[in-house]
Amino acid sequence: MTGDEAGALDPEELDYLQARLVEQMETAGCMPLDVAHGFLTAAAGGCGDQDQPLLDRVLGRLAAEEKLRRLLVRFRNQLLDDLLSGEYGPLILQMPRDDGSTLPLPYGWCQGYVAGIDYLGEEQRDFLISDEQAGSLLAPVLSFLMYEQDQWFDPPNEEAHRETAGQLGEAAVGLFRWWQGRGTS
Repeated sequence: MTGDEAGALDPEELDYLQARLVEQMETAGCMPLDVAHGFLTAAAGGCGDQDQPLLDRVLGRLAAEEKLRRLLVRFRNQLLDDLLSGEYGPLILQMPRDDGSTLPLPYGWCQGYVAGIDYLGEEQRDFLISDEQAGSLLAPVLSFLMYEQDQWFDPPNEEAHRETAGQLGEAAVGLFRWWQGRGTS
């Protein structure tokens, strides 16, 4: 690992990466950071060291921008370290509420996670889905993809919504370890 690939991103670097990805989503086909985080998390367990195609998928037509690539490598390395240590937390957007609280908006991360599973290929996806333990761990991720768009900012059961959002990190670590136990990465 070179010096450019070491260390967690500082807040300014994260802001730069997120802003650049969001501003170019439509024209460059790249992923916003929450979606990329879910995508890279899912792919981490099942595809081993395929950095180049993963990064290209996240960056879209921005893949040739070396600064973005270096930042994304560090972002992915931190994500992998967090998964390995069990100290992982999904990157979930938060919506401020009138009462001063925030509502977790895990939809982008969950969409990215499912895209990461699809990226692994049909055989790996079917293998994951057919396993009872993995399916159970995947349930919180999939539950957020069942929301209707008008429920995103007003979930039908806010307490269950918050509880399930709180389970996503543990589920991601469990699924990563499930993949590791199968020797697929």
